[in-house]
Amino acid sequence: MFKKVTFYTNQLKEMKGFYEYQLGFRIVEEDETSFVLSIGESQLVFQESDRAAVYHYAFNIPGNQFTLAKSWASSRIELNRQEGMDEIFYANFNADAFYFQDPAGNVVEFIGRRNVDRMGNFTVDSLLNISEVSITTPFVEEVGRQIEDMEIPVRGNKGIDAKSLNFLGQGDAFIILVAPKRTWYFSKQKSETHPLSIEFTDGRQIHITEEGKLGKEQVETPISDDMEQLDFSGVALWKTEELWSAAKGFADRANERPNALTTRFGIASGSKVFTAVTVCQLVEEGKLSLDDLLSELLPETFPAFEVTIHQLLTHTSGIPDYFDEAIMDDFEELWTKHPMYLMQSGTDFLPLFQHQPMKFAPGEKFHYNNAGFIALGLVVEKITGQEFADAVEERIFKPADMEHAGYFRLDRLPAETAFGYIEEGGSWRTNQYAIPIKGGADGGAFVTANDMTKFWERLMDYTLLSKDMTQQLLSSHATTEEGAYGYGVWIELEEEIPVKYHVMGYDPGVNFHSGYYPSDGSTLTVLSNNSGGAYEVVELIEGAMKEKQ
Repeated sequence: MFKKVTFYTNQLKEMKGFYEYQLGFRIVEEDETSFVLSIGESQLVFQESDRAAVYHYAFNIPGNQFTLAKSWASSRIELNRQEGMDEIFYANFNADAFYFQDPAGNVVEFIGRRNVDRMGNFTVDSLLNISEVSITTPFVEEVGRQIEDMEIPVRGNKGIDAKSLNFLGQGDAFIILVAPKRTWYFSKQKSETHPLSIEFTDGRQIHITEEGKLGKEQVETPISDDMEQLDFSGVALWKTEELWSAAKGFADRANERPNALTTRFGIASGSKVFTAVTVCQLVEEGKLSLDDLLSELLPETFPAFEVTIHQLLTHTSGIPDYFDEAIMDDFEELWTKHPMYLMQSGTDFLPLFQHQPMKFAPGEKFHYNNAGFIALGLVVEKITGQEFADAVEERIFKPADMEHAGYFRLDRLPAETAFGYIEEGGSWRTNQYAIPIKGGADGGAFVTANDMTKFWERLMDYTLLSKDMTQQLLSSHATTEEGAYGYGVWIELEEEIPVKYHVMGYDPGVNFHSGYYPSDGSTLTVLSNNSGGAYEVVELIEGAMKEKQ
């Protein structure tokens, strides 16, 4: 019944901290004045207001997990009590309930529906949906009739009673219509009239004004709504002077774990920029030169590849590639003869290209090349004495405070990581057998949207590289039909002036775009755990950018 419910608060920061960190709820959308919680199939919005507001609302949970849920909650917050009890059985609803209050004083109820079972321990993913939403109004009978006219029935046969609780709805979802100054069960909090908005799963909406009237105003979230129309699964984060972010779809479809703003996603070739920055750091340290030859740096591995570091960074080397994106379109075919579970390091890719002939003379033209970055990763390992992933973590992820980023094995993904999904014949399968088991210098890192925002900020404030080297990384060294290319970075030019620096990645079950806009210093990152969708969302948000200019 309830798709999205919007409440108001003058304690936005405290409320966000309580629900995100103290209770561990997932935030799926956020800007400077609001945040959105995932409540199973529903969403709960807290919108900033200049005055205090209190509400009563309830969440459905599986009945067989009620005791587990109560233990989970009581370890995080003190439960409300009434007549010495901290739970109650409602025979009329065949449900058990317990209550607590959040920092704003809202009375929150968990209702264990005895007709619903779910296996396993109770977690935030056990929340089924929003169960009850209170509407407090001095116009109980008037508002009640208007809600009834929306074909939302009153429970029971007594009709609307201004002096009692009125339940409107059916099944396990109800609006509770009540007059002001009624004390809520299991609390000393009295009902108060405050604005709120309800969006139902069938598209109907209710908006309650500050006076308690049924209004016509609708909460508009055009970018978020358009993302749903695109059936997007992933996270988008747009940061200007303000911040907006949203998460859609599922990180784990089988268990219906939603994507959240803190979810990690694979970014495929988008992580080539990390390789480029690491190489440029070694150049600055005097351990490497952009003119050094690969055949001299790794003579036993690449004796015939007389190409420079600069040419490898700019895809102009001409060395053979293990996957030529210009002529090959099925990445999974690679693993027929070379199982993906054996591809755990850069050296594992060598048999795929090491002894193949050059494609063209070094420096002759641009031709996107994954193997060139594999070679760069091997150079990094030789110079640093570290595994490539460890070098990037030490040199980029830690100084940029990219605390969730890493190169993770697909069979050992950490918590809050999205599985990549491939659409196949109207159903889905994970990409676990479609890409290398562990990413490396040519791609395959995992990041959150916020990690990428931090990366751009630390790159542009010269934390990762000096100003001169940063400018060299971001200079146009090659041009293609898709735009200019620097070191691991695409560059969009208008009249020879850079208007966007961006990185992107495509793999089965992975779609990624992230960019920096020099005109105003804004960043935009879109991560998807499907094989498509990210670019369409980028276009959507860039359209909104232009409207704001």
